[in-house]
Amino acid sequence: MPDRRLAAALGALTGGVGLIAMVRLVSGAFSGGMTGFAWIATLVAMVPWIGYVAWRAGHGRMSARRALVVLTFCLVGLFAVWILTIGPVVALACSLAAFGVIWVSDWPPRRPRGEEDFVRIEELQTEDLD
Repeated sequence: MPDRRLAAALGALTGGVGLIAMVRLVSGAFSGGMTGFAWIATLVAMVPWIGYVAWRAGHGRMSARRALVVLTFCLVGLFAVWILTIGPVVALACSLAAFGVIWVSDWPPRRPRGEEDFVRIEELQTEDLD
């Protein structure tokens, strides 16, 4: 993906889906709405996560195909969190799957494999001319 800002925005969207899902999941535990402590605990946990996922996505080498997969996971998560009863859990799973794609995109490139990686015994026994 040529634009790192777009990749970082996809990462922020992925973290945002996780935040929305976590708020919906935690708010289900309270009958009268979330308490102040629950809001603070949720935001302290999830806001740095949004920043980390955005940084990781902007730092990696995400292809257009992987960006489309991340966007699809985010849209499915956003749809599920508001429609389904088990939606917050599905949205968290979609956010985790999207982060998995982002994380794999940030792996270092594979080194070329070949005969150059190995040293022959004969090469070790010859004297260096330098």
